[in-house]
Amino acid sequence: MQKRKTPRTPSEDDLSPAQRRELARRIADANDPVRYVVYSDLLRNGRWRLFLDVSGDGYWNTIDKATLFKRERVARAVAKVYSKGRRDLLVAKITTKRGKRRVLEYE
Repeated sequence: MQKRKTPRTPSEDDLSPAQRRELARRIADANDPVRYVVYSDLLRNGRWRLFLDVSGDGYWNTIDKATLFKRERVARAVAKVYSKGRRDLLVAKITTKRGKRRVLEYE
């Protein structure tokens, strides 16, 4: 009976410098707490905002139920599709540190 060879796991020594840079970039990107949300500013003074929940296809008045986007361009594309040509949906930059969502910058 032959022994099965276990698959060899790659170590850091097996990676090329380009692969190491790409891996470091992806790890840093995953650890970055900055996300983007799509919202509608119902009153222009910012007193009442509704945040988009793509999975439920609706809006919530709390940021905790909003859909988070890693890339700003993706959030803007979703806002463009949902607004159907109007300019009523905006994108906010938020942070997700310590399990809480806090807005860093509104548009």
